[in-house]
Amino acid sequence: MHTITPSVKITRWIAGIFLTLVLVIAGCEIAGWPFLRQPLQQLMQDKLHRSVQIERPFRLQLVGSGPRLQVGGLKLSAPAGFDAPYFVDAQGLDLSLRYRHLWSLKEGDPYRIRAIRADQLNAYLSRHADKHASWDFELEDSGPARPFPVIEQLAVNQGEAKVDDAVTNAQLSVKFFTEEGEHLKAPESSVKVNGKFRHLPLQGELVTQGFLPVATQGKDSPPINSHGWLKYGAVNAQFRGAVYDLFGAQRVKGKVDVSGPSLADVGDLLDMTFPRTSSFNISAEINRDADRWQVNIPAARIGRSHLSGQFAYDLAPEIPLLSGKLQGSLLMLADLAPAFGAAQDNTAGNAHPGKLFPDEPLDFTTYGRMNADIDVHLDAVDLGNAFRQRIAPLKLRLTLMKHKLSLAELEASTAQGTVSGALTIDAHDAGNTDLSPPPAPDWGIQLAVRDIRLEQWLKVTPATGKKKGQEKPATPASPAYISGKLSGKAKLQGRGRSTSALLKSLDGQVALMVRQGEISHLVVEAAGLDIAQAIGVLVKGDQPLPMQCAVMGWQAKQGVLTPEAALIDTPVTLVNVSGDVNLGQEQLNLKLQASPKNFSPLTIRSPILVTGPFVDPKVSVSPGPIAARVAGGVLLALLNPFAAILPFLDPGDAAAVSDEGCQHTLQQLKARQH
Repeated sequence: MHTITPSVKITRWIAGIFLTLVLVIAGCEIAGWPFLRQPLQQLMQDKLHRSVQIERPFRLQLVGSGPRLQVGGLKLSAPAGFDAPYFVDAQGLDLSLRYRHLWSLKEGDPYRIRAIRADQLNAYLSRHADKHASWDFELEDSGPARPFPVIEQLAVNQGEAKVDDAVTNAQLSVKFFTEEGEHLKAPESSVKVNGKFRHLPLQGELVTQGFLPVATQGKDSPPINSHGWLKYGAVNAQFRGAVYDLFGAQRVKGKVDVSGPSLADVGDLLDMTFPRTSSFNISAEINRDADRWQVNIPAARIGRSHLSGQFAYDLAPEIPLLSGKLQGSLLMLADLAPAFGAAQDNTAGNAHPGKLFPDEPLDFTTYGRMNADIDVHLDAVDLGNAFRQRIAPLKLRLTLMKHKLSLAELEASTAQGTVSGALTIDAHDAGNTDLSPPPAPDWGIQLAVRDIRLEQWLKVTPATGKKKGQEKPATPASPAYISGKLSGKAKLQGRGRSTSALLKSLDGQVALMVRQGEISHLVVEAAGLDIAQAIGVLVKGDQPLPMQCAVMGWQAKQGVLTPEAALIDTPVTLVNVSGDVNLGQEQLNLKLQASPKNFSPLTIRSPILVTGPFVDPKVSVSPGPIAARVAGGVLLALLNPFAAILPFLDPGDAAAVSDEGCQHTLQQLKARQH
């Protein structure tokens, strides 16, 4: 009989324990470690500070190249305060890792996941107005932040996310599908969006070569081709290009085609400040790198305007900054009329019949979305049907800083003259005031014109009487009703949330002078109601009369323009204008008093009255007494104001304004005063 030594006993015990352990592990591996479901569930709850539910069937495999977890479902609850059934609910989840990736993991390295598969993945993504979001986790991790995990294979048969975001006012349903990984030659993923965003319906789709390359590749990796479309309200956008490193450099590069009824709708979509315009169609090349967008627009069609530009949108500052250069061959001013409350694309009638200026409230809340610094260089600006010549060219600097819009450094040319000036709109920061609602925006207008040829700029030529289809007559064209070099200045301030409200509040001064000018003889005689002279002019033909002096100085007070001095002096007649123009009520109340310098047997010499609304003014003869003496008295009363406004009219050359004709008129008025 052999004696068993102690060492043999120990060896057998160890072998038995090892065999038992192997059998236990093998049994657990075959069973799928079901008793670890509750501890794993508790561990996740402790780490995520969320209720976690791991549903059966539960199967965990630890033997092999790496752990693999298969569960019937994994549900993470939404945090307290959110009205959602859950945060994430994954059905048919299969997750696998590699041990070698776990052993070599260092601080700051991304987790590497071999594969994630889910039959169905649903999520509720919510965010309150205070920016508290359901996807914010209170993780107890003092180490460095880890990049987005590297996922080698990803498959989601059916995915859907409900988005309810109070910050962007979004209620969206996002459906997605993906089957991708290194084992597939042509992976494809798609995302479809449907719902509401900022009060307007939104639909869209993005198709790309998988989600994983977009999210996990490095900045030096090649881009992933993508294409998609988006419809926001009546705005339509098409994108074709590349997206990559979404959680790193966030690069996007490609071409975008956008069309819609107004640029303001695009501003609402992107949370930027764009004006309300006519319908548009824009093609742009975009390139995003980290916190900066580069946008090149070779062609933009806004109404009948043709524009282009190069811009940069910097997201790094606390308030994003848009900078760049806006160019174009033609800007039709009517295409910007909706920015001041006018009907858009003539699709809506006047909301206020009998009124010329719109009373629609303008949206100044968008001024706080961004800052801007843009140089504007336009080849031509069309002012409308009343103008014969366009402004060509036009330069200005557009800035938007701290809710204050400025159009400054204006330099423009037209009809051999120049236009300069500035416009400011201070919309105020509603966040820095306790007043509700915040004060109305403050407007400032400064404008100067110099030596603009009226006969070339305005359509003031009498009608020829030629009917449509007739050939142009061989006789010379009729002279313009008025010609000469127009100079002047306007300095006005006001306050209002609409164009109409602004006009009601205007204060300031406007002064105009026409030098080296001529006026229709027929118009002058008609103003003096000299019937005999008018008949003679009609017989002989209308010959222009030189204007020795033509000056108008208007004082604005709460939207009412009152002439301080307004007269036209010709060799035959001196015409004075008095009364007022009420911009707020859009009413004319003017009196034209002519004082003929020659004798005529059929001169009535009663004032002409121009009254009524802007849209339908009435011209009539005053029923008062013959007013020759009255006219002289009125003109004498205008002597001092007339002399006072001459310096204000100086656009930079005092000698040019101190015109001999006006000096002669002043001397005549002084002589009559004595």
